[in-house]
Amino acid sequence: MPKTLTSLRLDFRLVDKARRILNAKDRTEAIEASLAAIIEMDKHRKIIDRFSGKGKPDDFARS
Repeated sequence: MPKTLTSLRLDFRLVDKARRILNAKDRTEAIEASLAAIIEMDKHRKIIDRFSGKGKPDDFARS
């Protein structure tokens, strides 16, 4: 997908910390990876919310 040059006001300490944690080669990669991680976390949260409380105690009984 083509990338657009965007001007943002960011706390570079946060971006650089994310870059180190994500092992990203530059700030752009760190921001893209961070956004992808947030989107993935939201998908997981929606799945968890969808199925939370659906099980019955007997569903987890050991045989």
